[in-house]
Amino acid sequence: MNEFVNYLQTAKESLKNVTASDAVHIIIGNESCDLDSTVSSIALAYFLHYHKISEVPDSAIVVPVLNVSLENFLLRAENCFVLEECGIPLDTFIYRDQIDFVNLLKTSTVTVSLVDHHVLSRNDRILENNVIQIFDHRPVDPSSNWDSKKISIKIDSVGSCSTLIAAKILQASENILCKELAYMIYETMVYDTVGLLPENGRAKELDLKIADQLEKSRATVYEKVLKAHNDISHLTAKQILLKDLKIVDDIPVPGLPMLLQSYLKIKNAHEAIKSFSEDYNSTIVILIGLEAANKVKRDVGIYWKGEGEVFKDILLDMFKRSDELKGYNFCFSEMCTGYNDIICLSQNNIKLTRKHIIPIIRDANIN
Repeated sequence: MNEFVNYLQTAKESLKNVTASDAVHIIIGNESCDLDSTVSSIALAYFLHYHKISEVPDSAIVVPVLNVSLENFLLRAENCFVLEECGIPLDTFIYRDQIDFVNLLKTSTVTVSLVDHHVLSRNDRILENNVIQIFDHRPVDPSSNWDSKKISIKIDSVGSCSTLIAAKILQASENILCKELAYMIYETMVYDTVGLLPENGRAKELDLKIADQLEKSRATVYEKVLKAHNDISHLTAKQILLKDLKIVDDIPVPGLPMLLQSYLKIKNAHEAIKSFSEDYNSTIVILIGLEAANKVKRDVGIYWKGEGEVFKDILLDMFKRSDELKGYNFCFSEMCTGYNDIICLSQNNIKLTRKHIIPIIRDANIN
């Protein structure tokens, strides 16, 4: 058994047997638990196990927590593919439904590193006072109010949060990057930046610099992971909505591994969206479609019912004025869906992602 897998299994067992005298350092990604969030959590945990920062006791148990239930993690085909390809069993991890943060905070000294997000979800706000480190690559959220004098914050506009973690590791010690870890980070970076190709607008200078140190075959890696991500043959229409889900101010925002126009052709897709809105007690569902097999294509869908129509109208108006409000233009054009309660917007500026859509959703919700 390689040392990396041995560390993960030991960390999990240690957390199960934690006592009041133990210190615990948690590394946790965002609630969508996508590939970048997963690998960033794992990589930083492994690094901090050997190179603890001053705020973390030397004796602390350092453990990554995958911020989704095991059941929902299995829906993330690209995550499972990358981990299995590297020989890392899925049962070596602690999943969000397997850890009781309330009890842990009561019984142990806990510190927390956030990766791939810097605004805690409602379920994770209990950890707020224990955060001592943040790595993220999305735009700074105005609602965040972390004290940079007390918390180490690294927020940089790169294509992948894994790039920031890899840079930290490489700066300290290349010896930590065992084969499995290096390959996982590289696969994640290639996938997150749509092949590390400049024309796709995702890869930044640091992504390319770190990738050069981890280089193998960009095209082959990207195509393999993308194929796994797009494999929905085993999923129902409703499970596809859960595959890459973010909750923004109680509004479900599923990321689709295809365009919304293609998703709506799947059997029971419309019924799945309606049921999904009921499950989350929301009159609005915002669907982000992405097709990246050959040429990148994007679209955005809005489903509404009842009073959700008011929010839909506000959101559409803000999308149209995004250049004025946010300084970027999605270049949306409306497409027919065949449904009276779903509108589809084809996104002609493919360089803008869900990270640019979420701030507008939050602003629309305030209004």
